[in-house]
Amino acid sequence: MNRHERWPVGDHAVLDVGVPSGSVEVRVGDHGSVQAVLESSAAEDFEMSAAGDRITIRHPSRWFVRGRSCRLMVTVPPGTDVEIDAASATVRLVGVLGAVRLRTASGDVTFDRVAHLDVTSASGGVTGDRVDGDVSLTAISGNSSFQRVDGRMRASLTSANLRVDECAGDLTVVTTSGTTRIGHCGGSDISVRSVSGDVRLGLPTGIRVEADLSTVSGRARLPEPAPFSGERRPVNLKVKTVSGDIRIERSR
Repeated sequence: MNRHERWPVGDHAVLDVGVPSGSVEVRVGDHGSVQAVLESSAAEDFEMSAAGDRITIRHPSRWFVRGRSCRLMVTVPPGTDVEIDAASATVRLVGVLGAVRLRTASGDVTFDRVAHLDVTSASGGVTGDRVDGDVSLTAISGNSSFQRVDGRMRASLTSANLRVDECAGDLTVVTTSGTTRIGHCGGSDISVRSVSGDVRLGLPTGIRVEADLSTVSGRARLPEPAPFSGERRPVNLKVKTVSGDIRIERSR
């Protein structure tokens, strides 16, 4: 059974989605409206409503229920804030969106570009191109990869790897059984704690690093000192590993 809905919205829409299982795709379209297509044998059980510029699409049961799987496709204006709760669902976000908050028990998450990102995932990977602001990430058993984070990043990972090509803001990472690799760390406060996982960080030239590095059953590798070039921006760097190597290198 399919349901098709359309709602007029203003300049700052909010999409609130709650599904037990299946797939959710949110795609950026034109200004002025939100359109949804829901495919499910229990489509009539879902609440689909609007309160001002807030659109709600939810099933009464948050948890997996046999026969309650769905495929939800929503088209929203650029910059829409998105909130998604899912027990077991893949999530795909296409286009430039606003603040995004995701809570999933299982299922992979992919996105193009968002203003801010807050993700909690029990089992599933998170892959994205760009976050214009801050990132808060909690993941268990799912690798995460970002091309660029322009704000601050806080991540807590268990049995999961983290890779970020570029993080412009401060960085705090805590991992258990997973590697951490940040290609370029542009912040002034960088802290990584890892148990059973390697850490590899790229730092720019032109900074003065105040380092606190320690490892148990691992090795630490540092770059050669750069020639003195006048006053440098201070960076606090704290990396601690248990059964994991530390590698600090110059990014550019």
